[in-house]
Amino acid sequence: MKLFLSRYGGALILSAVICVVLCAASLWARPIFPIDETRYMTVAWEMKQSGNYLVPSLNQEVYHHKPPVLFWLINLMWAIFGVSQSAAMIVPYLASFCLLMLTARLARRLYPQHLDAPLLAVALLGGSLPFVIYANLIMFDVLLSVLVVLGITAIWDFVKWDSGKSGRSIHILILGAAIGIGILTKGPVMLLHLAFVLLGIKFWHDANEKDEESGKADKALGDGAPRAYFKSFTAAFILGVLMALCWAIPAAIYGGKEFADKIFWGQTAGRVVNAFDHQRPFYWYLTFVPIFVLPWALSPALWRGARNFFASKIPTDTAVKKFLLIWIIPVFVAFSLISGKQIHYLVPLLPGLTLLMTGCLLHVSRRLGRVDIWAILAVVAVLCAVPIIMNLYADQIGAAIHGSVHIEETFAKSNPIVPMAVLCMIIICGGVAGYLAKCDSTRLEKSLACSLSLIALSMAVMMAGFMGAAKNGFLINYDLAPIAVKLQEFDHQGAALSGANSQKTEGARPIAAAQIYHGEFGFLARLTRPVEQIGGKDIANWLAQHPNGLVVYRTKDLKNYAPYHILYQQPYALSGYYAILEQSPPPSP
Repeated sequence: MKLFLSRYGGALILSAVICVVLCAASLWARPIFPIDETRYMTVAWEMKQSGNYLVPSLNQEVYHHKPPVLFWLINLMWAIFGVSQSAAMIVPYLASFCLLMLTARLARRLYPQHLDAPLLAVALLGGSLPFVIYANLIMFDVLLSVLVVLGITAIWDFVKWDSGKSGRSIHILILGAAIGIGILTKGPVMLLHLAFVLLGIKFWHDANEKDEESGKADKALGDGAPRAYFKSFTAAFILGVLMALCWAIPAAIYGGKEFADKIFWGQTAGRVVNAFDHQRPFYWYLTFVPIFVLPWALSPALWRGARNFFASKIPTDTAVKKFLLIWIIPVFVAFSLISGKQIHYLVPLLPGLTLLMTGCLLHVSRRLGRVDIWAILAVVAVLCAVPIIMNLYADQIGAAIHGSVHIEETFAKSNPIVPMAVLCMIIICGGVAGYLAKCDSTRLEKSLACSLSLIALSMAVMMAGFMGAAKNGFLINYDLAPIAVKLQEFDHQGAALSGANSQKTEGARPIAAAQIYHGEFGFLARLTRPVEQIGGKDIANWLAQHPNGLVVYRTKDLKNYAPYHILYQQPYALSGYYAILEQSPPPSP
């Protein structure tokens, strides 16, 4: 433990503080977002209600879009802490903490001569804009990133770190477990993240380079090392696939032919060849690259270090560069060629990009100046100012965004939390600026990791402040809890009026959704029966057949509500509305 703390103490503390700040703000300020988070929470809720932990379901139908690990973990938290949104949100923050620490561990492997590498890697990853955004979300990508980094580290350990030592089979077991759990987390895409590093061993591993500890060449590996690795890595692949099949085969038998076709082939092939959703042009990801390197890319030191790092002829530097580049670039190109694209698909590449930036900063030759840090802090300051800018210029923003009718109420000037949150962010950034102003260039260089750690903490506070600023404004329009509570209330009233005193659900009011239903209300309204899906033009006929029924209808045109009796209505997003409708009563005689 003492050795661990000496190596990772700073990284551990910074990781914990960042995750606690983000988690506390998220639990206090934000709802679960439709449609992704509400859908995944509903799948987990139905898993708990049915007691069927083998085959996930959505709206009481088998759900083949995602494997079960995330839903298992949410149910584990519910088993410990009880069913709640707060308990479920523990999962992404535990995953975020693990991702930071595993990245620190890999940084120590890649840069063993630099004691500050783990802390520097955590600062760069934990303070990056994509991390502070996606660490908040109940989604699969941060969890998948944990397993990708675990698998990537196992490959490096097997080939480089423990090269020629006994007990290397443990790395094959870890790699196999990472593959298996990764497939059960988000499917075969896990293999894509590892494939190029495995297939390109000959590219990044120089069998003739000297072992750093012994100073002797690793003769045991020889020129045929890549071929020798084939058996070990094949064994890891088989182990991982067998782990995944332990779920997939029983689930396919239970879920039926269509479910089996989807989980074994349909989902992956559909996204690769001709995406049924999120189709984008091949260059689409390139437009988001600047976001993935914020706020660090504006530091001149990073670019000076990059020039030195990539010009270095030291064998260990060369191996690390090739290792990280073959991890990042081919996967990025592969995702660009795949038909279906979402920005969060690239999150598992963020640790690799972070470790590359870590190497660049560790190779800064010229003494650091304040401009190297002030440039980064300026980005944080601009991000801190975003809520108040939106608050002050809500009218102009609303006029510029066509069809966004809720802009003014979303960024209401009367929102008292905005100046409070922005003031908090300014205080934190001011504290960092004050610390840096007192540092002379020598001290700044020696405390580079500490300086960037403070800026990373500023990024976490910035995101926390942003959520606080949006709590009573922007986020209200994405909170479906109020309409879910009303839906539950009206449903129970219908059951009571029916006089059904038994525990059966026949007396409850039938519910339909007049759009594609993504499980938005299953968890929030604690529904225990399916919601019928109908089209907007079918509402009148459905209500005629179900006089006591309730229809949840999302639309951008309030005129669509006119023929029906509105029980409850609320704005949604920037231009839509949600309403609970029932049949209009007959006119009075």
